[in-house]
Amino acid sequence: MHELPFTKSIFRTVSAKAAQAGAEGVSRVVLEVGQLRDYIPEIVQKYWDYVAEGTIAEGAKIEINIIPATVRCRDCGHVYELDVKNIQESHCPGCGCVKGELETGRELRIVGIEIF
Repeated sequence: MHELPFTKSIFRTVSAKAAQAGAEGVSRVVLEVGQLRDYIPEIVQKYWDYVAEGTIAEGAKIEINIIPATVRCRDCGHVYELDVKNIQESHCPGCGCVKGELETGRELRIVGIEIF
C-alpha cells in the first residue's frame, strides 16, 4: 500500500466525522491495521502532518494498533497466527494441514477519533 493515498483517505473520513460533530480540532486518530498491509507507520504520520496542515486535524497524532495475521485451517477449522516471516512453511499446529483461509491481517479501520 502506498502511504499517501492511504493517509488521504483516512484524513477525508476523519475530517468529515469531526465536522459532523462540530469539533474545533482533532488531537488523535486511532487505527487498526492488519499485519499484512504494506505501510510504514512513521510515513503515515509524516503524510498526515502534510495533508492536515491548516485544517482542524493539524497536529493530530496517529496511533496504529497492529492486527496479527491469522488463518483458519481448511481441514480442522483451527485458527492460528500466521508466521509472516516464513509463510511458505506455515501449517496448522492442530493437524499439520498447509491449506487455510486468511481470517485477519488485511484490516484497515479507524477505531477512534479524539476531538476537542
